[in-house]
Amino acid sequence: MSLLQKVKGLFARKPQAAPEEPQAVKADKAAKAAKPRKAERRAAPEKKKPTAAAKPKPSEERLTQVLRSPHVSEKSVQLGEQEQHAFEVCKRATRSEVKAAVELLLKVQVQEVRMINVPGKRKRNGKRSDWRKAYVRLMPGQKLDSGEAGA
Repeated sequence: MSLLQKVKGLFARKPQAAPEEPQAVKADKAAKAAKPRKAERRAAPEKKKPTAAAKPKPSEERLTQVLRSPHVSEKSVQLGEQEQHAFEVCKRATRSEVKAAVELLLKVQVQEVRMINVPGKRKRNGKRSDWRKAYVRLMPGQKLDSGEAGA
């Protein structure tokens, strides 16, 4: 065997055996292969999704801190005619907390709550604080006094 053949033999590609797949990968492939077809999945009875643990209801103390003040502007006055009212709320307040707070404090039923984060205005010496606004739509027939909601 010549030297040239030996060198070529060193750099020749040798077929390598495929590495053994872990058991978990084999099990996943077997599960995918055993999956029913789309038509069979549609016909199969639906499984109930596990429900999340019930969240504790916020305390009355927390609800009294959620609403800060009614927000009075041209837009909020126009919305007041459509049984919607704007409030400045706590930055970490959620929709459900705002709904519960309005129902508790103002004794009305709420249909819907929309939340908006309002960025603070930039000024020469820095920036005003960001704040959060909530638009609350009341159930049909429910009304607020103009002194309470600002609209």
